[in-house]
Parts: sequence; structure tokens; C-alpha cells
Amino acid sequence: PSGPRDPLPARAEWRLAGDVGRRYGAASGDRNPIHLHPLTARPFGFPRAVAHGMWTVARCLAEHGTPDAAVVRAEFRAPVLLPGTVAYGAEEGTCGRFELRGARDGRLHVRGEVGPYPA
Repeated sequence: PSGPRDPLPARAEWRLAGDVGRRYGAASGDRNPIHLHPLTARPFGFPRAVAHGMWTVARCLAEHGTPDAAVVRAEFRAPVLLPGTVAYGAEEGTCGRFELRGARDGRLHVRGEVGPYPA
């Protein structure tokens, strides 16, 4: 998925807590400082902690619903700052495009596509 596109229809809005990165790090073992706390994210150029990309895609897929076997492609466009509010958009059905945008500014954070397996 590349190139500019119009926003997909919004299907949900999520308020993300400031501890999403810490909780994901505890579950995954990935305790990258940019995901843990604003103080540990700042030396890397982020004003606040950022959500992990894999958490972001997994959360989108949980909302999207997928067939039993699927191929997923995702393109990360901008970090999701924590805490924050984002809007999940998607095409109808379990296969098709999805995206995550800033709820207030419409900034594209991630976009992707779910397709049947084998692709």
C-alpha cells in the first residue's frame, strides 16, 4: 500500500492510555525505551512514549476481523503518541484495506491490507 489515498470510513475511535507501550513490552518482552515512558522516549526525538508498531497492527486486526488464514501487509507512516486518540478506518469485510489515523488531525499512522491466504 503506497501513495496518497482518501481516508477510509471510520469504524471505531480508540483512546489509548499512556501505559500501552509498557503493557505491550511486558507481554512481548520488547522493552524498547521509546515505548515505555515520556522520559525514555525524549532522547530518541519523541515528545511522549509511542505505541509499538506490532501492537498497533494487532489492534487493527482485532477490530478488522480476519479469515482463518490471511496475508497482512502494513505500512507505518507516523508514530502513535501515548496517550492519544486514534480513529480506525476500514473497508467492509474481513479482507480489504484498513488504516489508523489521528482522531483529531487525521494524520495517517498506519495503513494496511488483509488478503486471503495464499495470496
